[in-house]
Amino acid sequence: MHDGEKGSRSCCSPDTVLFARDTAHRMGLPHFTLNLKELFGRRVMRDFVGSYEEGRTPNPCVACNAHVKFHAASFLADRLGFYHVATGHYARVAEGPTLARPADENKDQTYVLWPVPKDLLARTLFPLGEYRKTEVRRIAEERGLAVAYTPESQDICFIPDGDYRGFIRKKVAAEPGDVVDRGGEVLGRHAGVVDFTVGQRRGIGVSAPTPLYVTEVRPSTRQVVVGLRKDLEVREIRVRELNWLLGPEEARLVQVRYNGAPTPCEIKEGEANGEWVARFPEPVVGVAPGQSAVFYTGDGQKVVGGGVVSRRTS
Repeated sequence: MHDGEKGSRSCCSPDTVLFARDTAHRMGLPHFTLNLKELFGRRVMRDFVGSYEEGRTPNPCVACNAHVKFHAASFLADRLGFYHVATGHYARVAEGPTLARPADENKDQTYVLWPVPKDLLARTLFPLGEYRKTEVRRIAEERGLAVAYTPESQDICFIPDGDYRGFIRKKVAAEPGDVVDRGGEVLGRHAGVVDFTVGQRRGIGVSAPTPLYVTEVRPSTRQVVVGLRKDLEVREIRVRELNWLLGPEEARLVQVRYNGAPTPCEIKEGEANGEWVARFPEPVVGVAPGQSAVFYTGDGQKVVGGGVVSRRTS
C-alpha cells in the first residue's frame, strides 16, 4: 500500500468479527464463528511482511479475498447446506460471472476482489452493491442498528494504528543500507529497506532541490534507489498470478492502485509462462511490484481479470 493510498478496506479484523457475532447474538440470530487466525496469519500477515522484505508493495485485502474470506465462507455454507454467500463489499455480480462496479462508485471494492474464483463468485451476493453508503446508514438507523454510527476505517485491519513500518520491524530484523540515485551515487543512509515502497516521497531522509521519490527497492544489496517523479513513469508492466473472469481480449483499461483511475491499455500474453504484458499509450505513474493490476472492459464497469505486478518497464 503506497503512502496516502486510502479507501474502504475489505479485511475483517478480530474486533469486527466480535462485533458481528455480538450483534447477531443480541438480535437472536443463529450464527457460527470461524477461527481463521492461523490461516490469516499465514496467508495474509506473513505475505505482507515478506513482501516488504523482498522490496514489493503488497495489498493485504487482496490476499485476504484470495486465500481466506471467500473460501472460508463457501466452506461453511457447504457444511450447512447453503449455496449462496453474502458479503458486505461494495460490488455487483454481472453476467459471466464477473465483477461489476457498485451503485456507489466512491466505495467501489472491485479492485480488491479480482482474485475471487469464478465458481465462488457465481454463488456470491453483494447486497450493498445496489445502494449508496448514505442509504445503507439510513436503513441501519431506521432499524435501530448500531452500525449506522460506526466510524469508517481506512487502515489495514491488523494494523489499526496505521504504523505498518513499526509492525513489520517487530517481525523482521531490518539492516541499514544506502540511498542511491539512478546512477549509483550514494546520497545518504537508511535504516532498512522495509521502510520503503516504490513511489514514496516522504521519509526518504535525503534532501534535494527538487522532490525525490523511491523508484526501486533492492533488498539483495540493501539499496533504496531514488529519482525524480518523471523517473516513476512507465509504459509497460508485466503481470502474473492472473485470474480471468472474462476473456482477456475484452480488456481495454487497467487500474493499478486502489483509488487510481483506470487507464487505457493493450495487453498480450508474455514470453514467461502465465505472464501478461500491459502497454500504455501514455506514461503511467505510481506502479509498484506487488500491487494489483485489475483489467476492466472499455466502459470501465466490468472486471475482465486481474493479477499481481511483477515488473515495471520504463
